[in-house]
Amino acid sequence: MTDAKNVELESVSTPRLILACPLQISVIDPGGQIWPKLQDQLQSSQLQLRRLSEQDTLPKSGRQVLLLVDHPMIATVFDELERRSAQSLPVIVVGDPSHIGLMRRSMRLGAVDFLPFDYQPTELWSALTRVADKLAASAQLAPVTVVVNGKPGSGASFICANLGYALSQTEDEDKVLLVDANLHYGSLADYLNVHDKQGSLASGIERATEMDAMALAGMVSPARERLDVLPSVPPALTEHYVPTAKSCSQLMYLLRSQYQQVVVDLSRGPESWNLPVLECADHILVVMQQSLSALRETMYLLKRLRQELGIPKSRIILVINRYDKKKDLSLKKIEHTTEITQILTLLNDFTLAENCTDLGKLVVEIEKKHKLVKVFEDMVGEMTPQDTPQTTKPGLLKRWLG
Repeated sequence: MTDAKNVELESVSTPRLILACPLQISVIDPGGQIWPKLQDQLQSSQLQLRRLSEQDTLPKSGRQVLLLVDHPMIATVFDELERRSAQSLPVIVVGDPSHIGLMRRSMRLGAVDFLPFDYQPTELWSALTRVADKLAASAQLAPVTVVVNGKPGSGASFICANLGYALSQTEDEDKVLLVDANLHYGSLADYLNVHDKQGSLASGIERATEMDAMALAGMVSPARERLDVLPSVPPALTEHYVPTAKSCSQLMYLLRSQYQQVVVDLSRGPESWNLPVLECADHILVVMQQSLSALRETMYLLKRLRQELGIPKSRIILVINRYDKKKDLSLKKIEHTTEITQILTLLNDFTLAENCTDLGKLVVEIEKKHKLVKVFEDMVGEMTPQDTPQTTKPGLLKRWLG
């Protein structure tokens, strides 16, 4: 398992768990009593750890946690926190339990927890979990849909662009963000004819810990009404920037808090840095074509998703692109082999798809009444939670016969 999977507080005995949302932990430990221990314990894609001095400016509210370690030099920090108690941060205090004055002051601050110097890792994890649960409960996070190729070149980017547009045209008038997660050869912006690229996914990941809603707005590019795209701009060959799962997790939380729908083009499939995207996905659309070679590679991908990442079958939807019912590889055979029951099909119209990609237009912009337009609308219906059907009143004959 990678560091993107969960927090590992103890390398062997402590189970790996997932926080409800990423957190940024600011530690003030003038004596350095627990800082080395924290660096070993809090290795996670969901936690951003940094050390502050007692003179540094305290962080603002948000996904922030302040961890104070008792020391004579942090009295001024307590004074500052008491002055701004109305907008105080979640605070965890580490100190001597016999220090009654410190405990009383921690209570006045409304500290999340008070831990002894020799605390157990599970005690700290429990406090962080409560903070994350409270922040997540007050946040509205957009559902995430990931589109991934079962075999390279199966059409994930084409489907992603048209699906994103279909989501933006629902009655809810959701604001949709398309994310091109192909860091080296992304083409999603070209599919939408977006030339003015204001930012890129790579720069967003690099600045994830310092970005806010205003910075994000200056980074995405408008593609259509209620549809934005975060494009991929390939780095120079001389650059050696390597994205991390930690930064990716932080960025995804920001994206989900600013949009009502997030659709990610993950054409290249799972990589160590993008695992948080798959973990938070409500639906994963695996695109494949009707051939044995495509089925073979798709099976390998499904095995990784289900066995290595623990993603249940209920979150996976198979999309058969360029479907032809005359082929020997039928839908029943595909379902039996993959054990995926949710299967959607896209009819084979290679000429239309080629025109769309060449012109940078969506299917609906070339031919409004094309069958593919209805298919993408059906996809939206498949992924949208359905209301509980109303109970119909039984007919007269049925009431007579009980």
